[in-house]
Amino acid sequence: MRAFFALTPPPATKLAIEAWREKAFPHFMSPVKASNFHITLAFLGQISESQLDTLSRYLDSHLKTKCFSLTLDYLGYWSKPKALWIGNTHVPKPQLDLVELLYKAAKNNGISIQKRDYISHLTLARKCHENPPAPLIEPNFTFKNSEVTLYQSVSTEHGVMYRPLLEWSLLPSFSF
Repeated sequence: MRAFFALTPPPATKLAIEAWREKAFPHFMSPVKASNFHITLAFLGQISESQLDTLSRYLDSHLKTKCFSLTLDYLGYWSKPKALWIGNTHVPKPQLDLVELLYKAAKNNGISIQKRDYISHLTLARKCHENPPAPLIEPNFTFKNSEVTLYQSVSTEHGVMYRPLLEWSLLPSFSF
């Protein structure tokens, strides 16, 4: 199975991002469905059931990250995959710590991940043949992350669907 770890915006945030995208960029040929919106933390590629089990046990005992908020406030475009995305200009330390932990978990469980600079992003659309002009209203979506999800990428006749396999709750963060 093809799998990846991600943060998932709450439904209201997904709908707000979708509405903003439709107003800011109404002529997309391949918009990503709001139900597929996520922020990848680590792409694992093909993994086996036994690797899934060992990853799960590893994270059950090692995941100690507290809940945190992040703000998607930056618009980006990658010309090679022809993808338009929004990201966060400031990546919170807990998010970077999660990425590091997930890469370590994968390595410790025999899953090799290509190490590259982490770019926190949520893909808005694919097959964008050019970088669209800047929108009149810049993205600005803040939400709290309270869990990490392991997704399976499933190809269907209606396109790719991301099916949650496992979830881990982040620790409560208390503010006084």
